[in-house]
Amino acid sequence: MQKNFRPFWGKHHFLITLLILSALLLPVLSQAQNQGQPPPQDQPLKKKVVALKLPTLGDGVGKNSQKNLNLGELLAEMEASILATKKFEVVTRQKDKLGAIREEQGFADSGFAKGDAAEEGQFKNANYLILPVVQHFAYGRSCNAVPNIDNKYSCGDSGGLEIGAQLVDTTTGNIYTTFYLKSSFSTGASIVNSSGGGPGSSHFTTMAKSVSAQMADQLIDWVFPMQVINVVGTQVWINRGSDGGLKAGDVLNVYQPGTELIDPYTKESLGSAETLIGRIQVSRVNPKSTIAEILTKDTQGPIKNEFIIRKPQK
Repeated sequence: MQKNFRPFWGKHHFLITLLILSALLLPVLSQAQNQGQPPPQDQPLKKKVVALKLPTLGDGVGKNSQKNLNLGELLAEMEASILATKKFEVVTRQKDKLGAIREEQGFADSGFAKGDAAEEGQFKNANYLILPVVQHFAYGRSCNAVPNIDNKYSCGDSGGLEIGAQLVDTTTGNIYTTFYLKSSFSTGASIVNSSGGGPGSSHFTTMAKSVSAQMADQLIDWVFPMQVINVVGTQVWINRGSDGGLKAGDVLNVYQPGTELIDPYTKESLGSAETLIGRIQVSRVNPKSTIAEILTKDTQGPIKNEFIIRKPQK
């Protein structure tokens, strides 16, 4: 007896057709579903790590002034200023603090500690090392006797602090640049009963904070140059906020980047040839960006995104 077999296609043609259509339509449906969706955000870049050495003394620091020069406080203010920018990690290189960390790591390795413990010898390497040198320091009181009045003196306090800080590549030892930092103070004369004494420590703290803020500002400018990120009419947006040392009223130079400059001997990049385009004036400083107005009378051409912005040299 002859059996009547239906062809395979005839028996399953509906299922096969459905599978083929699904395979063809799946990429189209997937693409349509993704339209209008924002692209996945890039992972944030790791912060550069900075270490500072304890400031050393240059030839311009006399022995009489050294008693008022608190190098530990100066280093602490420098570290705090860099941390405040929120653009860098700061690791300590102070011997007493490293000793305390070693002690904690030894305790963790002893078996008494539970959970995640600090591994002995695990100190983070720095990308940049800052080597500050106090080049000049003065801190004192000047007094003159008041004429015709016994035991009365006209006294005034004054001081100055100048630092040169080298920025060094910790991998190669190359010196990238040197930051020049300067601060001073001078009080008005006042009548006192004695010509002795000297300025209070608060004046040194003020100078230490000032030079530290200058250093953090110069470090940011070197590692992350200010750039134009948006232009609407006469308004310019800058990729620098309240952590960048800008304030309303500041006038900044705008440069158009040009051809990359290469040292003919070392083949090292020396940056780009920059053309001064014009000037802008800061109108509002936001937490993460700054808005400025184009000073049209001082501007030679259109200002565009990615143009470089620099503070005028003093």
